Amino acid sequence: MRMGITVWIMVIVLSGAAGAAFALEPAGASPTAPSERGGTPSGVQGTGKAPSLTGCRMRLYREDLMQAPFQLIVEGPIPGAGSERPLTPSEAKCVENLRKAGKKAIVGGKINEAILHYLSAADTAVAQAGETYLELASVLDGASYPQPAVIAYRKAWMAFEAGYNLRGVKAEGTGLLTLANIRDSIVRLGGQVPPATSLPGKIVEANSTRRIQEEYFEKALPRVTR
Repeated sequence: MRMGITVWIMVIVLSGAAGAAFALEPAGASPTAPSERGGTPSGVQGTGKAPSLTGCRMRLYREDLMQAPFQLIVEGPIPGAGSERPLTPSEAKCVENLRKAGKKAIVGGKINEAILHYLSAADTAVAQAGETYLELASVLDGASYPQPAVIAYRKAWMAFEAGYNLRGVKAEGTGLLTLANIRDSIVRLGGQVPPATSLPGKIVEANSTRRIQEEYFEKALPRVTR
């Protein structure tokens, strides 16, 4: 019992969020253990037949309090030098199937398993880590798991910014809106947005989502004259 409480406190501190506790698998539980919650979490639809993960590189679960799945999100990969290497067809398929398997695991309430699947996808395609973390956060958010969702949203923000810095991205509407939506989700869940390190991040940090939409989308669209 003490070990469970310790892990829970660590998760809240790392995410920088405050909020009510919610039921999750114990940190030492096997990621393939059946869910005790039963049913399908609200807001998440079933994904059908399980995708094949044969030949895919998988993260191994370690029963270590300091390496629990929530901690692994914090320490997960972000884009860096060399991460832009094109994926092979088999790697691209693995990333797709790992993310599908992660979503399916959340449907079944197997949160530890889901996180490990998404992290395995991020390991395989580090350049796409921002998209992977954002999908993980969105699915967790929709299934009413606010605390791990905050951790994943924060990681998505950092991964996108790292990618923007590597590519020298300045101000581009879609990228700005992506960061703005991540920022809004973190704030909605009571979390703390990471400090901006890229130019797009600093623009989002200084502007509301509505202003970004008006500045970078509506002004770029041609006016329709009746």
